Amino acid sequence: MRLIHAVIEDLRALHDKEVTPMGSALIELLGGERGSLIDPADRFTEAGLGHIIASWISNGPNLPVSTHDLRPVLGEAWVEELATLAGLESETFLRCVVHLLPEAVHRMTPESGVETPAEPGRPHHG
Repeated sequence: MRLIHAVIEDLRALHDKEVTPMGSALIELLGGERGSLIDPADRFTEAGLGHIIASWISNGPNLPVSTHDLRPVLGEAWVEELATLAGLESETFLRCVVHLLPEAVHRMTPESGVETPAEPGRPHHG
């Protein structure tokens, strides 16, 4: 698994205006300095969206996530905290995150390096 700082640098080259104020928030969102992804993967799975983050981790196409789905995954308090950290309004923050998060997770796990628990009714894809 790649460190989040390397991923932020990659994303900066792709979306400079969007990533620069989001770097600290993405680091926090993706598990801190070492970028474990375990907590975000668990949050997506608990919200019934484990298949979405699993698509970002795998080598196939990244499924999209909406701001409507992402807000409850993160929780209102965390959205506000991360938006403040990024220097953005919460809705603007979420709109940026839904575009940056799939690619950030994918780049952190180029070898499908995180296993997500199986959701009820869905096969396990590690």
